[in-house]
Amino acid sequence: LPSFYERFAGLRRAGAGARGVDNASPTPGVDEFLAAAWSAIRAGFPSPNPQLHPRIRPWRDRFAAMGVSGKQFPSSVEALVRRALKNPDPLRINPLVDFYNAVSLRYAVPAGGFDLAALHGDLELRLTRAGERFLALDADAEETVRAGEVAYADGATILTRHFVWRQARAGLITPQTRDVFLVSEILGEVGEEVAAQILAEFRDGVARCFSTEPLASMLDAARPEAGL
Repeated sequence: LPSFYERFAGLRRAGAGARGVDNASPTPGVDEFLAAAWSAIRAGFPSPNPQLHPRIRPWRDRFAAMGVSGKQFPSSVEALVRRALKNPDPLRINPLVDFYNAVSLRYAVPAGGFDLAALHGDLELRLTRAGERFLALDADAEETVRAGEVAYADGATILTRHFVWRQARAGLITPQTRDVFLVSEILGEVGEEVAAQILAEFRDGVARCFSTEPLASMLDAARPEAGL
């Protein structure tokens, strides 16, 4: 059993791989999806403090159990919800990123993605090793990563820090991206039913908005790998 599944008991990952996506053209379906999710979170969020939400708080608890500050390294969904609560206008980056951000807001779970063509090996979720380096998407210089962090990786290249905190420049989805893997991390506290809804959202939403049939799969401790 991979050791990160022991630290994140009950974790499920809803994943969808798609090839030949047009991520450069206007995508009205994604624009509408993001606008609706952004408005809904602003209108119906139960607290001005995202970290208190029952689907977000467990990320802080899991990080705290690993000695990681949730305040210093908030999960991506916490940061996105906080941004939505402060800003009435949706953050728009490119259609694929806007799509997974809409999923993240709609279900109050982390969601992200990677450009498969930019990866050199297998995309894996593992613990970091001493001396590994990370170049954040908004940074100018690499930083050394502590051993034992949970991270997505491409061989020796670290693609995220603290699991769902920050993404690297490597593997970033851009308007030129055509082959993509989208993923959402659902903790055991959130539950299997929500995970199934998110998987369906990925499968149906990618087909509807990008006219591409994705390969969708649910990953967990019993099935930690899937082909893309």
